Amino acid sequence: MIFDEIVLQNFGVYRDRQSVLLSPPSPKKNVVLLGGLNGAGKTTFLDALQLALYGKMARCSNRPSGLAYDEFLRRSIHWAAAATDKTAIEVQFRHTSDGKEHTYRINRQWSPNGNGIREHVQVECDGSFDSVLTDSWGEYLESLIPLRISNLFFFDGEKIEGLADLENSAEMLSTAIHSLLGIDLVDKLTTDLVVLERRKKTASKNETEQKSIDEAQRALDLVEQRHEELFIQRGGLQNDLDRCEKRVQDIEAEFQIQGGDLYERQNEIEAARVASEEHLHEVEEQLREFAAGAAPLLLVADLLGAVADQNLKEEAASETERIRKLLGQRDAKVLRKMRELAVSEKAMSTLERVLIEDREKRKASGKVDRYHRLSTEVRELLKSLLETTLPSLRQLLPKTLKVTDETQGILIDHERHSAAIPDHDTLAPIMADRLRAREELMRLKLALQTLDAELERLKHERETKRSRLLAQIERKVELDLEKEDVARIIVHSEKARDTLEKFRVAVIKHHVTRIEALILQSLKQLMRKESLISDIKIDPERFVIQLYGKDRRVLPPERLSAGERQLLAISILWGLARTSGQVLPAIIDTPLGRLDATHRARLVERYFPYASHQVLLLSTDQEIDEHYYDKLRPWIGRAYNFQFDDSVGATVVRPGYLWSKTNHASRTHSSFAAS
Repeated sequence: MIFDEIVLQNFGVYRDRQSVLLSPPSPKKNVVLLGGLNGAGKTTFLDALQLALYGKMARCSNRPSGLAYDEFLRRSIHWAAAATDKTAIEVQFRHTSDGKEHTYRINRQWSPNGNGIREHVQVECDGSFDSVLTDSWGEYLESLIPLRISNLFFFDGEKIEGLADLENSAEMLSTAIHSLLGIDLVDKLTTDLVVLERRKKTASKNETEQKSIDEAQRALDLVEQRHEELFIQRGGLQNDLDRCEKRVQDIEAEFQIQGGDLYERQNEIEAARVASEEHLHEVEEQLREFAAGAAPLLLVADLLGAVADQNLKEEAASETERIRKLLGQRDAKVLRKMRELAVSEKAMSTLERVLIEDREKRKASGKVDRYHRLSTEVRELLKSLLETTLPSLRQLLPKTLKVTDETQGILIDHERHSAAIPDHDTLAPIMADRLRAREELMRLKLALQTLDAELERLKHERETKRSRLLAQIERKVELDLEKEDVARIIVHSEKARDTLEKFRVAVIKHHVTRIEALILQSLKQLMRKESLISDIKIDPERFVIQLYGKDRRVLPPERLSAGERQLLAISILWGLARTSGQVLPAIIDTPLGRLDATHRARLVERYFPYASHQVLLLSTDQEIDEHYYDKLRPWIGRAYNFQFDDSVGATVVRPGYLWSKTNHASRTHSSFAAS
């Protein structure tokens, strides 16, 4: 089998549709290197591959124990995907059967459907949709990649950590060997024999005990019959409840059409109408106050301005006349003084003429008609009107008029709503129907709750009586065991179980020897200290691994470093995979974190290229750095890097590995420090 392509669409951290080619370009370049920093989506990629193949049976790392499959699919949808976007995973692979190579493409897509998830699966074979293969995909895939051994080919660091702890790895190793050898089928057959024995025991009869059993059976039958009757009754009651809920909805709709909402809100509507009237009255009262005050003078504002201008002219003329009189008195004094000084007549004549001309000129400028003659109080009042009162009214009046219009509009709306309120007599029949329907709905709900409580009580009583019946049957079996037919069947069944157990032990012992050899062979290929472990033994009953040193003595697990224990765990998985005989790709989440430089080099050079004919290797830049990339380069057919973009909250898969020339030095330093 060879994986050719995987397509991720809105799955996990992957946004939109992304396609990744996985097929090795040649048998010698069988490694596909998938690099990404922590959190970039490598584990999600591994989950996607298993989910596409196995569906709800997939053992996904990101699916918590106990989480429902539908909820897992819902949580796997990318957070930014629109409701109309589909989430899908497609995997294409090739497999040879009966000497002919076939290409399969599995498309698994899903989307939210109300409170659930709608999943659609489609399988193509050699480019054409295959309905039979689609319907029986689970059974067909089991013949290609049995689920029970898939963990030997899809494994991650967590699995390696579990096997690296030799004191706690027995359970994982037991599960792997049982699945690998098909021992679970033997266990199933043993369980079936135990069930057969129990049935045969209950078939033996004793009159006294049988009478008690018959009575207990009748009591159980009565309870089950009553439970069945009530269950049927509940179905009818549920139908009545559904019809009643529909009737209530119809009546409510008709009630609203007839204006029921307005009727129920009439107090609120009336209060709003009254409030609008009061507000309108307040605004109109303010307008009346304006009209009773200075507002009418806005109509003659120009005339008032003219009066003010004329008054200024009159005041100026009066001032000019007063000055002219004062000047006349001054001029007379000046002339007298000049005569006393014996000024010449010519000069006196000239001076007198000049003074007279000045006074006449002033007299001409002071000629203004004086018909207002405003008092000081009136002048101040006129100034206040023109500068303060009337400008303020020019601003207030439009705003007040606008509020008046708006309030009138609101009042009209409230009056229309008020006028549209139906009277009580119009709604009385439908209100009565609504009340009766609601009361009937409450009665049916209460009856359904009572019936559910009774069904729950009967269920508990049924379980109690069933337990008592089974206990009586067990007691009766103890008395009937001496009967020959039952005893013979039970004896033969027990012998068969004993034989199966011996067969189980023999099969495990037979294959454990080969598994030990393959694990040891894998370990010697990886270990730096080739003489550290000379042999490996697996207890076929407890599945505890025993290590032996070069002196053939037991080697305590604590003698191994953390890195050596990890290499041992990898050797166990590699040996088991080779034991299976299945030619399947290996998908490896790189286990290099706790290994030193030599162990890493051995894993890179002696394991990754030979783990399978196709190896999908997931790694961070700290695990497969530039140094180990160069060592692995001869076998790398394709390389990709997973880049998480914070700005869009999604991962993009791009060709090429993780680094660039700009950060070569920093990565080399961190790689050296990690080593």
